This record gives sequence, structure tokens and C-alpha cells, in this order.
Amino acid sequence: MSNNNSSGWMPLAGGVLNIVSGALGIISSIVLIIIMPIFSNIFSNLVFDSSDFDGFDSDAFIVAFTVSFIVSSLLTLIPSIIAIVGGVFAIKRKRWGWALAGSICAVLCSSVMGVVAIVFIAMSKSEFTKINPQPEPPGAR
Repeated sequence: MSNNNSSGWMPLAGGVLNIVSGALGIISSIVLIIIMPIFSNIFSNLVFDSSDFDGFDSDAFIVAFTVSFIVSSLLTLIPSIIAIVGGVFAIKRKRWGWALAGSICAVLCSSVMGVVAIVFIAMSKSEFTKINPQPEPPGAR
């Protein structure tokens, strides 16, 4: 760790916020995937009566509605996973770019925690280790 103002807690806090945001995103996606077919069945029985709408196929609408929610839920899993991976890199203080990308994806999962994670990760860039540091030129010392 370097001796700057953040004193080592910022990458840890940002990483934890990333992981929590990503976990919340995964949980909400799974809940939507499970609940949506049940909700669409109840919704179709309560709202749509085929005698009310001439030429409207309520079953096709409900299927399209359910499929669109399930697909969008599956697509939200990707930023959630990236947020968790970025959180792990932030805690390890490696690969600052991945940690920042995870924080950006965490905004999609939980906006407040994601924004705070971006601030913490961005401010603690100097605490991350370089993967391939540039060698010193001969005679530099």
C-alpha cells in the first residue's frame, strides 16, 4: 500500500460494495426469472378476457411479455457478474481497470452503492499494483 490519503481502506470498501451490488443483481435476476411465469399466469387470468378485445390474442401477448422479462433478467446477470469480479480485483488491489469496470457495472445493479464504489476505486488507483511494470532504463539510479 502507498502512503496516500486513502490509507488502504478505499479499495477494500469499493470491492465490498461491488460484490454486494453484484450479489443483489444476481438475486433480483433469479427472483424475476422464477416469479415472472407465475405472475404472467395470474395477470392473464385477472386482466385479459378474450371477449373484451376483438382480434387480440391475449395468450401471445402474455408469452411475449414473460419472455421479454426473462431475457432482460438474464441480460442483467452479465453486469452483476462483472461487478463481483471487479470487486474481487479491488479487494486484491490488482487490475484497476477491471475494478473500475466492476464499479461501473455495480451502478446498474445498485445505483447508490455503485456510485460510491466508483468514487472509492477511482480515488485509490495508486494503491493497485501494476501487472507489468516498466523496467528502469540502465543507469537510472
